[in-house]
Amino acid sequence: MIWHKERDMRYLPLLAIFLVGASSISNEEEGARRVQAHLLIDDPASALQEAVSLAEQYPDSRLAGSILVEALAAGKQEEEALDAWNRLSIKYPDLLLDRHLMEELSWGILKKGLDSTQNGVRLASLIGAYLTRDVRAVPILQKMMRDSNAVIRSVAVQMSCSYQDAPLKDEIVRLMDEERVWVVRLEVIKAIGVLKMKSLAPKLQAIVQSERATYEERQLAIEALLNIYENISLSEFKTLAASNRAGIRHLACSIAAFFELEDAKKEILKLVQDPHPDVRIAALNAFGLVYREKASKSEAMEALEGVLKDPHPAVAITAAWAAMLVDPAWGGPALESWLIDALSENRRLAAAALTATGGRGTELALKILRETGDLYVKANLSIGLLGQRIETVFCCDCIYEFLNGEKRMWMWDTRPNPLFQVLAPSQVRYIDHIPNYPEAIDQMTRLSLVSLLAIVEDLRASAALKSFLQKRTWGISGVAAATLLQEGDESALGVVRGCLDDSDANIRLQACLVLAMMGRDESVLSDLQGAYAGADHERKLHILEALGRMGNARSFSFLVGVFREPFPILRVAAAAALIQCINR
Repeated sequence: MIWHKERDMRYLPLLAIFLVGASSISNEEEGARRVQAHLLIDDPASALQEAVSLAEQYPDSRLAGSILVEALAAGKQEEEALDAWNRLSIKYPDLLLDRHLMEELSWGILKKGLDSTQNGVRLASLIGAYLTRDVRAVPILQKMMRDSNAVIRSVAVQMSCSYQDAPLKDEIVRLMDEERVWVVRLEVIKAIGVLKMKSLAPKLQAIVQSERATYEERQLAIEALLNIYENISLSEFKTLAASNRAGIRHLACSIAAFFELEDAKKEILKLVQDPHPDVRIAALNAFGLVYREKASKSEAMEALEGVLKDPHPAVAITAAWAAMLVDPAWGGPALESWLIDALSENRRLAAAALTATGGRGTELALKILRETGDLYVKANLSIGLLGQRIETVFCCDCIYEFLNGEKRMWMWDTRPNPLFQVLAPSQVRYIDHIPNYPEAIDQMTRLSLVSLLAIVEDLRASAALKSFLQKRTWGISGVAAATLLQEGDESALGVVRGCLDDSDANIRLQACLVLAMMGRDESVLSDLQGAYAGADHERKLHILEALGRMGNARSFSFLVGVFREPFPILRVAAAAALIQCINR
């Protein structure tokens, strides 16, 4: 073994400590160094032994007391660590300013939670570790990517993308070969794209061209490949476009649109007539986004004439969208026929496609909006027209009517064509690691419509929001806080703030949670802490998640107090929130 002098000189002090062995501690600083040395080599048992001895020798020392708390936490003895913390804080009231010690205390709770037999506790601990953005989270993520629970593996893969460490990439390579659970495979495919793992591009291409792969797997594999490709030559594109596999031809269309390849028009026009409907849709998307401007009107009409009558509705509707972009007088009648189709899903998709034409579709959108009795068609068209600030009062009436009249859950559907965002009845499936996932998607969709009313300053926005908050429980447990919630629109959040003085306590609490989770509004911190004691178990979790998202130092004392909760998942949630507050 080669001794690297410069690299290993830093370990000489540690070696000297170990040579001392069990000799007496000459001063507390030396004792603290010995404890830290044991912790450095991941020997918490010896560290605790040294820390106990140090605390007995120096019972009034703040340093010795702090080292004992740290050693107890590292040994996953959270109750004893909290007792030691409380004793020390009585002597030193400013202990709450010691961020390092609070972080170590929190890490002790998280690490103990990772060993729990309860999947929910392990998941909460994993999320807490991830949110620290600390190097200590890397081995935890690596371990959780091998967990027996598929949901936990899925979340660990998703979170590993933010760290990009080599050991985590190695685990993704392994999972790409070995993982058989669908929900985990989807996250692995996404992670490969985010991390730009070029070595796995052939495996992604195999998914794209596989007949056994699901729609979601193929779509994610295409997106991952687009992230991996930094550029592509025309000859490479032509090879993909001429493939005998439909998935690869689909990929070629996506690449052409993504990189706006100058000389790919001929191949795209050819692929518009492809035997596979997914390829035809992808080619039409590329044509409408990029290549219609490179083609003459006669050339465009010749390419689109056949697919305007395609037997596959999504293809024909996409062709009508592209035709509208070329000439509204030509594409309008084709799209209008789908807006009055007998099947509601075709009407909804056509409405979203018409919305995507922008100003070219305004006249037809207004006509259908006044004639149709389909609430979803009216809502989709109103959303598009509001974006152009056309007939705002009428469109707001339609959206308000929809908010009050449609009782089913909703979602934004992009499955027929990723270019068209369709407001549709929910078909979202339940996912184990996000409790009430369909309800969560419905909540976000409804709030986006309320936000539209607020943006155009409709006076009914406040009433719509109160109704929303009163009828639904806001708050999404677990990983949803990391994966679903986005920064809220300021106009929507302004309406939410108007609910803080409502006479209904439930509406006030829901408004506080929305503002904290979506807007990180620290003005609601005291209200959330005050509501904690009287809340049920689920709402306590939501409050802790909201406090962590805000990340305010004024939560330190409150969160340390929650460490005494009898339920481990609440202690873990408090530890995760405290680390977020410390690291912000």
